[in-house]
Amino acid sequence: MLMPQRTSRHHGTGTIYRPAQPEHRAVSRHAVTSRLEDVAHSQTSQAPTASLRSATGGAHDVIAPHIASPSASGAPPAPPPPPPPPAEAEASPAVAAYKTELIEGPLAEFLATAKEIGGPVEHHSALLPPVLEAQLAYLALASQHAKPASSSLAPLLKPQADAIGAVMEAKDKLGRTKEGREFGTLFSVLGEGIGAWGWVQVEPAPAPYVGEMKNAAQFWVDRVVKTFKETKPAAVTWARAFVALVDALQKYVKQWHTTGVTWNPKGPAAPSSVPSGPTAPSAPVPPPPPPAAAPASGGGGGSGHAALLASLNQGGAITSGLKKVDSSQQTHKNPELRAAGVVPDKKAPPPVKPKPGQAAAAPAKKPAKLELEDGNKWLVEYQENNRDIVIDDTQLHQTVHIFGCVSSVIRITGKINAVSMVNCKKTSLVLESAVSSLSITSSPSFEAQITGTVPTVQIDTTDSGQLYLSTACMNSVEIITSKTSAINISVPTGTDGDFAERPVPEQMKSRVVDGKLVTEIVEHAG
Repeated sequence: MLMPQRTSRHHGTGTIYRPAQPEHRAVSRHAVTSRLEDVAHSQTSQAPTASLRSATGGAHDVIAPHIASPSASGAPPAPPPPPPPPAEAEASPAVAAYKTELIEGPLAEFLATAKEIGGPVEHHSALLPPVLEAQLAYLALASQHAKPASSSLAPLLKPQADAIGAVMEAKDKLGRTKEGREFGTLFSVLGEGIGAWGWVQVEPAPAPYVGEMKNAAQFWVDRVVKTFKETKPAAVTWARAFVALVDALQKYVKQWHTTGVTWNPKGPAAPSSVPSGPTAPSAPVPPPPPPAAAPASGGGGGSGHAALLASLNQGGAITSGLKKVDSSQQTHKNPELRAAGVVPDKKAPPPVKPKPGQAAAAPAKKPAKLELEDGNKWLVEYQENNRDIVIDDTQLHQTVHIFGCVSSVIRITGKINAVSMVNCKKTSLVLESAVSSLSITSSPSFEAQITGTVPTVQIDTTDSGQLYLSTACMNSVEIITSKTSAINISVPTGTDGDFAERPVPEQMKSRVVDGKLVTEIVEHAG
């Protein structure tokens, strides 16, 4: 007879009986399993608990998940189930707009035109998507976090800087390859315009900065149109597609990030780095030239006989590779050469000694000067990397002469007679008003801004320059240029600080009409 044995565990209102295990009695597994199934059926309304091990082995594994541990037993309650994973934060409208208005639109069209050209242009264009993807990740991070300190922005901007650097590096590498030589202007379009994506570091007006980079690229786009308009129309379409992409970027920045990148002031602190995203692929490197063929051995074998027959078949041309020997190298005329056994090569001519004073040393660096001479002439000379030069004690009869300055900024307040800038490099000038004129000569990469009125601006023998006009002088200023290139005039278009850039014509067309020379500006469509 099977005697039940009461255990110390209670489940709900039922009791689990475990069969006694006498030493000399056999237990029917079928009976035990039936009893346990009845108990399990009575506990289906209870919550699941941890596994309960018993002597029934496999049968218990089947019903254990359906048996709940009673609270009266003193055992700790089962831990609550883990919370569901948090839903992924929705992209902000600015981030979504960046993806739809730039990546899915103009960028896709630009890549499609690059695919039509193929070759190195397609490879160079393929470096642009990583730039936009890195910037999209940065803007997504900014939309969810508070703005960090300026010193903490460098690691966050590094992915964008690396991607932009890859584009600029590829411009030089691809331009030196055999296939890329004819596309040098196309590489310059992308290399000059890629700087527009650096707007994330510009405050408080990044949109005009994007416009400046677009104008820098437009200079090369015009050359692409001129060079490939008839021979390769796909290149012209490619260049215009890139300008359209930069133009879309400027509109996006002006709408969503008017004063700089928009951060979330209520968000948590920004992390130390942007989550890893797609990296910019390295610029394709041209394959190395094929190895030079090894010279044929003159030793035995069939190759030696073949070389001998080939030489004999040259006929009289076989002596074309012989070197002419002058009388100083002939042994029958010079017995000392027979004794030496080696005929020296012809002596090289002695090096030409430089004339006295020809190799002049580098000129000594002259001291910087900022002073008022004779009460009517301001002298600003040899200033380098000085961006805090201010001339504010000005009078109507005074003039300002700027000479030999490099990477400096000069501000002139008040009304003055005239200003001249000569032999300066990368120098900026902010002028309020002048009675006579502003003259710029031999000063490449200059920038000049007029905040008041100036009747005449003269630019001579200067490559690359930017002139910003004020609203007050737009209808009265005259701009005279001579021997210049890449000069742009920025004209204000409204009260919000926007400028429209107008290039100064560089190409002229002259015709003889009725015995007179008529000159017109050459205009390019596009």
